Amino acid sequence: MLTHLTIENYALIKSLDIDFSSGFTVITGETGAGKSILLGALGLILGQRADSQVLFFKDKKCTVESVFDISDLNLDDFFQLYDLEDSCIDNSLILRREIFPNGKSRAFINDSPVSVSILKEFSVRLIDIHSQHQTLTLTNSAFQLKLVDSYSADAVLIEAYANKYKEYKVLEKEIAVLDGEQKKLQEEEDYLRFVYTELDDLHAQAGEQQEMENNLRILEHGQQIKTTLLSCSEELQANEYSLISRLENTSQNLKKISTYHVGIQTMLPRWEALLVELKDLNTDLEKWGEDLQVDENIRQKYEQRLDLIYRLEAKHHLQTVEELIELKDSISLKLSKISSCDDQLQNLKKQYAIVEKKLKELSSQLHTKRVEAAALLEKQVLSSLLNLGMGSSRLQISIVPTNTYTTTGTDQVHFLFNANLGGELKEIAKVVSGGELSRLMLAIKSVIHHKSLLSCIVFDEIDTGVSGEIAGKVGRMMRKMADCMQVVAVTHLPQIAAMAHTHLHVLKKEEEGHTISYLQCLDQEAHLQTVAAMISNGKITQAALKAAEELIKE
Repeated sequence: MLTHLTIENYALIKSLDIDFSSGFTVITGETGAGKSILLGALGLILGQRADSQVLFFKDKKCTVESVFDISDLNLDDFFQLYDLEDSCIDNSLILRREIFPNGKSRAFINDSPVSVSILKEFSVRLIDIHSQHQTLTLTNSAFQLKLVDSYSADAVLIEAYANKYKEYKVLEKEIAVLDGEQKKLQEEEDYLRFVYTELDDLHAQAGEQQEMENNLRILEHGQQIKTTLLSCSEELQANEYSLISRLENTSQNLKKISTYHVGIQTMLPRWEALLVELKDLNTDLEKWGEDLQVDENIRQKYEQRLDLIYRLEAKHHLQTVEELIELKDSISLKLSKISSCDDQLQNLKKQYAIVEKKLKELSSQLHTKRVEAAALLEKQVLSSLLNLGMGSSRLQISIVPTNTYTTTGTDQVHFLFNANLGGELKEIAKVVSGGELSRLMLAIKSVIHHKSLLSCIVFDEIDTGVSGEIAGKVGRMMRKMADCMQVVAVTHLPQIAAMAHTHLHVLKKEEEGHTISYLQCLDQEAHLQTVAAMISNGKITQAALKAAEELIKE
């Protein structure tokens, strides 16, 4: 439950420190005093949008901090999920929001910084602020479904369906993507097979283009190459005057005098190596010259082969035969994918059918649970409405299954209602007034509150359009709800204020040129005086005091 609230620099609130008690607490005050401002500040803890315009002093930050006793709540899963399990001490939890003059904000859970989305996700498990605006959501079908599910309280089934629905949507997306790829590939299949056959018939080998281009150049200049090679070989070693013969003579002459000169002796191995290298070079020149045959058939074969390669390279905007081989391999993979795509698609569709079958089972179970819950909810809400002076009301919760799976199942929920005897059942928005809508929402909340894991519920002036005896019944209903949870109500009705275990009163005053709001926790006498003032429009009379005493005794 909410045990303490601190507000600094928010709207008309300069500084506020207030303790909250268990049971039923009311907040009263004149119009404009700051009752709803107080809840607006509390809304920041719930992750509502922050605006620097709400700052009391525009150059200072706003801080809202709330302390909760969570001893009766099991929140271990949340603490573990966000690594906050070590931050909670003595079952006390602190939520804080800071708003800066530049519009930026920060959020904390027990002094650990968190995102606003995490703060919002967590705080809604602690407190429910129910306002006139939220009452309007009762006319929304999705909210009506949420109410039915809150009453059925089958969280395990709801979670099982939600998880299976996620799996279903993932498979649905995978099938759509794969089906699109398959259709695209099938459209290209004939062309891909033609190109693959053309490339496969080429029987291309890595390096062959370079080799043929080199060989073709040799053949094109064959006679010149042969003549030059033989001429060079003849100059190296053809007769006694050739280069090698003369170098051999030189080497022999150096050997004769080498015994007399250390430098020449050291040089001789180099001369011998030079002669060996020249003879090897000459051997190669002779072989190349003798082996070189200019064969026109071979030349034509190379030219035809290269023409085919060049044509395919130009066709596919490539430069080398290796790139043609890569293209062929790439097309082969695509063609293999076309063949395997159908198998993958069939497997996915089988999985999809299995998941859909399970989803159908779960949605059917949900439907059954909701129909059962709706029947019981109808009876209990009508019973509560009877206590609120709406005994002629009729409520029918229609649970209609559809063929469409959604995040919440296949059901469409409609609350059909009429507050008047003999009136036609219609959608809520068409047949109820603001006051009736508030009482209907209160009746529903009073029925389902014990199903909730919340420790605190706040009603913000949902008693609009209610007065007299009915107002007293509304107050008694809120007080009864407070038997098992903390209930806080902002109200302008004395009949409701009189029922409170704790009475907080909001006032305004002027201080240093500013109008500020502050809060008082009333003792029994001040409680009596305030209720009497509410009865008599601010002027406390003996009759008003007596009436207030009677209300408080109820």
